[in-house]
Amino acid sequence: MKKSEIYDLLASKMVLYVDLIDIPVRENNESLVKIVTSDLIKTRQINPTNMTVLDSDIYIRESVAERLYRVAENLYAVSKNMSLDVVYGHRSLKVQTELFEKYKKEYSKQYSGVELLEAVQRSIAVPEVAGHPTGAAVDIRILNRGVPIDMGTDIWEFIPDSYTFSPFISKEAWNNRRLLRDLMKHDGFAPYDGEWWHFSYGDKEWAKYYNKPRALYKQVEK
Repeated sequence: MKKSEIYDLLASKMVLYVDLIDIPVRENNESLVKIVTSDLIKTRQINPTNMTVLDSDIYIRESVAERLYRVAENLYAVSKNMSLDVVYGHRSLKVQTELFEKYKKEYSKQYSGVELLEAVQRSIAVPEVAGHPTGAAVDIRILNRGVPIDMGTDIWEFIPDSYTFSPFISKEAWNNRRLLRDLMKHDGFAPYDGEWWHFSYGDKEWAKYYNKPRALYKQVEK
């Protein structure tokens, strides 16, 4: 099998827009809270556009934060030299919509209708199903003595080798991805296997992954 065919096979198993759009949401009205940093969990906002909306702090829903703190404690139990590094959380719905419209315009030269939405979804989630604007999703990596460990690609490096199960990365990177994925799933987060760094709790992707009857969070207007 060619390398490109393996990438296509991995991509074919990822969640689609049509898998998410009809999932109902029962908003539980939790607040967005700032992630409190410590020796176990760090934050660094890596998107300048979002910083104009939320400054340099990273916000997520209360239950998402509580679970993330438990993940950080479990990581510390694995190694006292390791900590979580959260680089992205809640994204302004305004920013999400602007990014979506940008990619939609670009892809409209090749696609239309649902095919257009699916094509855009692979680059930036359709606002109605996106996890970051709900405050449910985080982009995250592991630090060892303050330095990011080898994950095969950089965080936010949008190439096929950032697919979680790419076979074209080192054994060390594969094991590190598995460690992060196992820790996050242990506390109820759903992985998005198109980006090894992306996890969520309570959004439509989470509901789909765990076969829940509904999502917990709607998009937040902020």
